[in-house]
Amino acid sequence: MLMLIFFPFSLSSQEEAKLNLKVKFYIEKGRLENALITITRNGQPYKVIDPNKGKYSLDLELNSDFVFAFTKPGYISKSVIVDTHVPKGRDQEYFNEFIAEVTLEPQPEDKVVTYSQPVGKIKYSNPSGDFDYDNDYTATAKEQLQRDKERAVPKPKEPVAPPKPTTPPPVVKAETPPSKPIPVAVKQPEYKPEPEVKKKVETQPDPPSQPTIKDKEERVIQQDRLKITLITVKINGVAFLYKKEEYSWGGTYFYKDEKNITESSFAKETE
Repeated sequence: MLMLIFFPFSLSSQEEAKLNLKVKFYIEKGRLENALITITRNGQPYKVIDPNKGKYSLDLELNSDFVFAFTKPGYISKSVIVDTHVPKGRDQEYFNEFIAEVTLEPQPEDKVVTYSQPVGKIKYSNPSGDFDYDNDYTATAKEQLQRDKERAVPKPKEPVAPPKPTTPPPVVKAETPPSKPIPVAVKQPEYKPEPEVKKKVETQPDPPSQPTIKDKEERVIQQDRLKITLITVKINGVAFLYKKEEYSWGGTYFYKDEKNITESSFAKETE
């Protein structure tokens, strides 16, 4: 009798196993323009990806903690934890390709929703001997995300400028034609040209510019793993909302009216 025994395929001594992760990124009721995927490894910057291709693959190093942050202006940001720690000896064998799908939802019209923790976690599963979603973490995260939606911050309302007063057109009075003059004989004097006198041209000073009235209101919201700083800046009555998100895993993002901006622009416009 012939017996067939199958062994897991092992890597050579010079190769190192990695997790092949394929990500599919979608925007609900929108497109991927201006969307970004920011990845950190063990709390340090790892990679920034423009996801306009819709899906891509990454080979992630084992025994590391990755965080994938998905952002787009006007949409609720999400992040996913990828824990690539595996038991000793398992790093010498191949892993199946893992496919993760993430969809961003649009922000409500009257509120700003910010999730205080990642929405999901991928890690090694001992029962299956491969990578899978952490179902216990997912159940806990869903409850926290629902609380975050209920505690969403209202969007500031922009002040309505008063209507400009209309001025009536000036009244033009009709001039009465002068009466016909009576001709009078006048002896014309001898013409002598007057010496040319240069007139001094006086320059008028520029009118003073209107002063800029700037008001700033700052508020800090501390959640489980996220610190949110909201700054409302009013310039001559027009309000702008600035937001700074500081995650416990090291990621920091800056927004102006729900659009991504740089850290230098945030610091300059909110000083």
